Amino acid sequence: MHESASQNLMTARATSLRVAEEVREFDEPTAHFHDMDDTDIARLVMRGSDVSLIISEDGHIQDLAYRDHGFKDYKADHWIGQKFTDIVTMETVEKVDTLLADAKKEAITSARQINHPGDRGPDLPVVYRFVRLSESGPIFAFGENQSKVANAQSRLVQAQMELEADYRKLRETEARYRTIFQMAKRAVIVVDGATRTIMDANRSAGALFGKDAEKLAGDSAANILDRASRKNGVEIMTEAHYKGSAKSFKSKVAFDGQDCLVSVEPFRENGQNNLLIKFDRTGTVTDIAETRNDQDIELLKNLPEGVALLDTQGTVVEVNEQFLDLVQALNKDRIVGRQISNWLGASSVDSQVLISKLKKEGRVTNFATIARGEAGASNDVSVSASSTMVGDETRFILIISEGSRRERALPAQPFGAETNPNGISELVGRVPMKELIRDSVDVIEKMCIEAALNQTNNNRASAADLLGLSRQSLYIKLKRYGLEDFGDDS
Repeated sequence: MHESASQNLMTARATSLRVAEEVREFDEPTAHFHDMDDTDIARLVMRGSDVSLIISEDGHIQDLAYRDHGFKDYKADHWIGQKFTDIVTMETVEKVDTLLADAKKEAITSARQINHPGDRGPDLPVVYRFVRLSESGPIFAFGENQSKVANAQSRLVQAQMELEADYRKLRETEARYRTIFQMAKRAVIVVDGATRTIMDANRSAGALFGKDAEKLAGDSAANILDRASRKNGVEIMTEAHYKGSAKSFKSKVAFDGQDCLVSVEPFRENGQNNLLIKFDRTGTVTDIAETRNDQDIELLKNLPEGVALLDTQGTVVEVNEQFLDLVQALNKDRIVGRQISNWLGASSVDSQVLISKLKKEGRVTNFATIARGEAGASNDVSVSASSTMVGDETRFILIISEGSRRERALPAQPFGAETNPNGISELVGRVPMKELIRDSVDVIEKMCIEAALNQTNNNRASAADLLGLSRQSLYIKLKRYGLEDFGDDS
């Protein structure tokens, strides 16, 4: 036996002279392997790769061995006697033919990824390298299971999608509230609580203080007050910062000496209390309370999204025209004075949860729910809300965006993993279970396909490999999700 083994190794060394010069071989193969019989060599070959195949000249699998038990789940024991091209996915048949052709010309072929189809789960990606010891001998195929690499790719794609989704939400939220901030008729500045330096100001503040709003940033908040009230103003700002309580005082503006009522409200940001300072040209608190509601209502009318102003019990106080369009109401009289749950939420539970969160936290962002129209239609919406004061009363302002619910896709799972029920628990009760499962799977699948096409520069074959799909399956899904022309505009 050992003579036969030694002859095979010597033949392999002679044949491999055709391989690139950088390959290094054993100096004394006979000394190391002369005691090995055929069984020992077979074990060495088996343990040197996850799966080892012996392939005939015409591409049939004559024998196989594997050390990775994952191949048993893909019925590798039944591969013997079949053509290699019959046990791979459609898009990798061409790769198998290329490897077989290369093996007839070279001792060792380059490595290529081949996918084996799974009956119920994902395809099994394996990187194969073909080796032929002699021109008349069989072809050996050595494969390495790439499922772990596919897992890492899947996690990378998911992490990228989550980052992009977070950035998009952040940009949308910032743009929304900056629009509200700049459209406000009242002069408002944001002040660093520790240094009393102006961090931001709206256009109305710029007009009041005789500067561009951008140029106010970096100035001391004390400098915009007249000298007589500056000391008192600094003390009140400091007290509001450390005690966390709202304060107000009267002062003249340094720019033109106008009398203003200055309201200082602390808020928490980046681990410290900063200050929101509002200036009203009217002279008394009573005047402010009487005009404030009219200002808030005017602001609602100018926003491009559906907006509702509620009291603390969820009763509608005011809405804008966009909200009327959203719920298909003819006029405000049909809405004002009634509970918001009549139009917002799959059930009354949604509005109860929203009101409760506003009472406890003061604001809510990207609350996914539905808006119900009076004609029976419903739309997926996302609600961002905050608590505000109108006179002496607390009000909740709701900004309602259409079409955002489907964008809140459930987290995609790693390659081959089962769905984690914790990821969808927050939507249970608001969406029928069948609809939730169906829509969630569709959203995740479409997002993964788009991410794969972006990563591969719209190379459909490479995207199919990345997703663990056959090329035919990918084309079917592209048509299903309307992505057939994806990337044509770029």
